[in-house]
Amino acid sequence: MYSAKDLRQYTKHLTVLYVEDDSQLRESTVFLFEPFFKEIDSACDGEEGLALYNKKQYDMVITDINMPKMNGIEMIFKIKEINTEQKIVAISAHNESDILIDLVKAGINSFILKPIIQNEVINTLYPISRDAYTQIQNIELVNELNEKNEELEKQLKEIKSKNNTIDTKHAQVEKLLKMATSNDEETQTDEIMPEYFEKDDDEGDENVVFLKDDADDLLEYFNEISEYISLALMHSNKDDILEIAKIFSKTSSLLLRYSPYLDSLAASMDELSQALSEHTDEFMNVLTSDSDSVFSLFDAVSSDMHRYVDRFSVESIAMKNSHHIHDPTTLSIRQIISIFTEDELESGEIEFF
Repeated sequence: MYSAKDLRQYTKHLTVLYVEDDSQLRESTVFLFEPFFKEIDSACDGEEGLALYNKKQYDMVITDINMPKMNGIEMIFKIKEINTEQKIVAISAHNESDILIDLVKAGINSFILKPIIQNEVINTLYPISRDAYTQIQNIELVNELNEKNEELEKQLKEIKSKNNTIDTKHAQVEKLLKMATSNDEETQTDEIMPEYFEKDDDEGDENVVFLKDDADDLLEYFNEISEYISLALMHSNKDDILEIAKIFSKTSSLLLRYSPYLDSLAASMDELSQALSEHTDEFMNVLTSDSDSVFSLFDAVSSDMHRYVDRFSVESIAMKNSHHIHDPTTLSIRQIISIFTEDELESGEIEFF
């Protein structure tokens, strides 16, 4: 024997659909159920009950059998077609015992005999309510685990992206060193490399801080790039590539509002935008054949721009010294262009880091 307190520890978490054509019995039973359940909806026949069920999820359905329009057994079969795991309790009169086989076939969990007596209802509903509550907890646990897995996958992706960016940047620095030493090893290294990595000790005459709205826009733009590349790769959709082109075009226009010292970075982004718009097929071919390298280069650009925006949104920087911040970004952009534009493809000199 279970008490009302025993039952309520489970039913207080549950929503119930109660179907009964006898209006007086329906009202009195709803009055009996209300203190127990989290929420209870009622219907006057199987047709109305099924309509409510199609609009909302219920943890338990309690239904009479003999009803007009659609009887309880018909409704139960239709509900089970929608959700085979639905908890259902049938209410049956003593003289309807011959239909219990049909109820079992319909998939009910238990039944309550009329006239309805509270103690019998409690004993009948207790194990079903306990199972329904356990089912809710299991679903919540699965959802929680899925959310944690998604978060871990996101963190893993970010770590992989950062590692790819670091590898790309190392390769870029090596290339800069080679460029610096190719013509006159001692002179070029002494003159170019210290300047390239110099600090902004001299703020100069022209300093810039990004407006907050511009900084927010830039961060939003570059957060979307990897998503569009992934969509393009999954669906072979050229429109996603054109969206990337739009991002670089908008970024170029935004940078041009500030200092002429940013023109070279803006120009490279505009060049990439045009290349993506004009060579979508070529870019799709390269993306399909070597997606890791493409992601790596775009991650490098996005990482650069995030650091770039973070700095420019909180402190001014001497524009005459800004080249050592955006030159690596420009280099990454030109490398992206080189892997799919016609001239490079014809020469066969596609180079990935």
